[in-house]
Amino acid sequence: MIPLFYAALLYLSGIVLVHYVYLRPTLLLIGLGPLAGVGLLAIAKAPRLVWLPLSALWIILGAWSAETEAQPTPNAAITQLSDGLLRTVEGTVASASPLRNGEVTENSDDDQRADPASQTPPALIQKIDLEVSAAEVVTDTFDQLQPLSPGPADRLRLTLHWPAGVAASELRCGQQLRAVIRMQRPEIFHDPGAWDSAAYLESEKISATSTLDASKRDSGEPRLKVIATPNFTSLSCLVNQWRNVASTRLQTLPALTATLPKHLHATPEDAAMLAAMLAGDRSYLTRPLRIGFERTGSFHLIVVSGLHLAILAGCAFALARRLRLRSITTTLITLAVTLAYALFTGFAIPAQRSFWMIALYLLGRLIYRNRSPLNVIGFATLCLAAASPRSIFEASFQMTLIAVAAIAGVAVPLMKPTIHARIQATRDLRLIAIEPSLPPRIAQFRVTLRLVAHALEAAANAQIAWGILPFAIRSILRMIELLFVTVVVELALALPMAIYFHRITIYALPANLIILPLLSLLVPAAMLLLLVLSLWPPAVIVPASACLALLHASVFLVHKLGALTLGNLRVPNPAPFQIAVALVLFLIAMQLAHLRSKRLPGLSSCAAFAAILLMAVAAIAPRRIDHPSDALVVEAIDVGQGDALLLITPDGKTLLVDAGGLGFFGPTNRTTATEFDVGEEVVSAALWSRGIRRLDAVALTHAHHDHMGGLPAILRNFRPSELWVGNNPPVATYLDLLSEAHSLGTQVRSLRSGENVTLGSASLRVLAPQADYRPGPQPANNDSLVLQARYKSSSVLLAGDAESPEEHAMLTGFDISSTLLKVGHHGSLTSTRPEFLARVAPAWAVISCGRRNRFGHPRGEILAELQAAHVRTYRTDTDGATCFLLNGEAGPQAVTPQPMCLNETDNSFR
Repeated sequence: MIPLFYAALLYLSGIVLVHYVYLRPTLLLIGLGPLAGVGLLAIAKAPRLVWLPLSALWIILGAWSAETEAQPTPNAAITQLSDGLLRTVEGTVASASPLRNGEVTENSDDDQRADPASQTPPALIQKIDLEVSAAEVVTDTFDQLQPLSPGPADRLRLTLHWPAGVAASELRCGQQLRAVIRMQRPEIFHDPGAWDSAAYLESEKISATSTLDASKRDSGEPRLKVIATPNFTSLSCLVNQWRNVASTRLQTLPALTATLPKHLHATPEDAAMLAAMLAGDRSYLTRPLRIGFERTGSFHLIVVSGLHLAILAGCAFALARRLRLRSITTTLITLAVTLAYALFTGFAIPAQRSFWMIALYLLGRLIYRNRSPLNVIGFATLCLAAASPRSIFEASFQMTLIAVAAIAGVAVPLMKPTIHARIQATRDLRLIAIEPSLPPRIAQFRVTLRLVAHALEAAANAQIAWGILPFAIRSILRMIELLFVTVVVELALALPMAIYFHRITIYALPANLIILPLLSLLVPAAMLLLLVLSLWPPAVIVPASACLALLHASVFLVHKLGALTLGNLRVPNPAPFQIAVALVLFLIAMQLAHLRSKRLPGLSSCAAFAAILLMAVAAIAPRRIDHPSDALVVEAIDVGQGDALLLITPDGKTLLVDAGGLGFFGPTNRTTATEFDVGEEVVSAALWSRGIRRLDAVALTHAHHDHMGGLPAILRNFRPSELWVGNNPPVATYLDLLSEAHSLGTQVRSLRSGENVTLGSASLRVLAPQADYRPGPQPANNDSLVLQARYKSSSVLLAGDAESPEEHAMLTGFDISSTLLKVGHHGSLTSTRPEFLARVAPAWAVISCGRRNRFGHPRGEILAELQAAHVRTYRTDTDGATCFLLNGEAGPQAVTPQPMCLNETDNSFR
């Protein structure tokens, strides 16, 4: 019986219910009384029906807890002051990362107007979380520093950078600072499927972000100043400093191991992985370093995850058991060691959840005495969900729950009468008395092994026959056990992998089969390495040799499998129906795994495995693209300061025009593509949210980074049949894109003015570039490929960044009148000249631009011009992703706009 596990599922169902339907908490609370009474009556009068009121009771409890949970909100005072003005703030450093070489800065307070992609990165960087205690308030009548009352999310994430040649001073947790900065609310992309970074930061109690050049001075005063350093260091700050020291010392490994053989020599990448694995410091991890692990589903190898805590807890538990300590003592020691490590790594939310899951499992094990692992899992899940109902919607929670439920609910029950029984049967082979009590197949297995042992004893010796032979058989069976558990877990995790990561990694199975045993050795070896490195660095050679050998073996496997294209399949979001079917199949698999049929003992086991297999199939099965069958969809994707336009024809043909690239670049923002890929993180997510698995065509208007930067990821993820280009100069990044297209089998098609292209039920006409156009040595706006897409009597003109010379060339020889206009060059004064706008005569327009962009787009003059022409205008910086449905009719009524791409039925993100 596993009633507590099903109670946990019902409790989670109640939380999910109120996520979509609001239920008044007072009514839920009032309903608990009658339900409890009905349950007691059912126990007395109709015990067989008692599950009905009890199920409803658990659902309502879950719904009530979710409705009454306090939601994280940004600090109102900090939000009000996060307006981009330069102001003085004071506060205490709550946490600080190590000082490291700088490659990326975000939200820079530089007022430069140059292209951000060309700016020189800082030499050194440090990120700190500052608890803001006072901030400068500026009004029309006064300007003074005012204290802020303590409240939720009162932290500011501040990125400090020092230019090359400037001495850097590393800040420490607990110091009090005064800084002159521009505070900004965390920027997010308002697109379906895009990750909400603001919500994540709010969960970390952070309400604003900023970046400061720590070398800057105003009127001789530094913009950053330490105003106090406390004599007493709090425990949290002490742990933060220990973590930074450990992370910094790990960066010295390449120098310390320089004398070792090449295959044992630590590289900077090895040091970065060990810092992430041991100290939870991901600041040294680069995107190229992460991508191979992501492609093979083994990212857990290089970051602190629940697996690391589980390995450490298992080692501590096994050692305590080996010392024959009492169960309570063993549990307490295991919890103490695991908690200490979780705190050392920063006690991030995934580490917190993993620790509490381990703690509750160990405590539940004491209560249930190992009789029902699923009940223990249900107990842990109930406690975690009751403490934070909102956490059940996080990927880490769901993946942990599904993984442990798959192991305890499917894999273990299926292996118990088969693999586990045979493993037990290999022990004490000479003992015949126990065989009559064993199942016939297991007894026969023992008899066969004993016969082989007798023959082997006669041919060799007793040690081989009765010692090595059983050990070898057990080892083989353990490998089969590991293989089966890995298969079951990988099949079960196909659902959350498709939902959150859009990735089905075929090679995750062989990779994890080798990596997981290596990791169980690597984690203790790495911890020993860190301990020796902290106490006596010269003695680190011995543990470093063992640790690096294991690490290099794992990395070698990951790189080899990650290079195989077929091993990394990208899939769209499963439809709600697919998710529901997959979850039902998962529950069926667990139920079948616990059935025991006397007539057909293997039938229920085969059915259970078939159910878990069908669960994976349901999760990744192709789904219909989300689009109307009687309209052309034009979606302006919010990519910040850039362009990305998606067209879906009524018959489901897809075209993506540009894919952004710069992200957020306001007067106080700067990002580089080394750590953030807008094509992967934003555009791909928007396409997957619609169920798009493949694109029919991709068009590049011109070779500026804000249009082209995200295209490599789009080509890899969606494998379009064709890449349409205009006439672009052969710069390196453009040639790299063409090379990427050729390597993926995408046909590159050059288009010129006057050509026509058919895309399903829509037709496209090329308006620019002209056939005789010759680009300059560097990409320019007037290189733009301009397309006009038409569906019946309605049309959309996609102007790229075409400026007035190219617009003027389009005025002759073409009917460019269109129902919808994608305004050229993000609303700049260089484009959308009055004569061009008059000829296009759109009823609707959309401008793609970034919030607070440094270029001032869209310009007020262009907005006024559109307003004077009675053009209804949307813009991605204020409206987010906007969809337009062109129904094929003529006139303004042909277009139906959907700001934020809302679903008409439920007003939520698709």
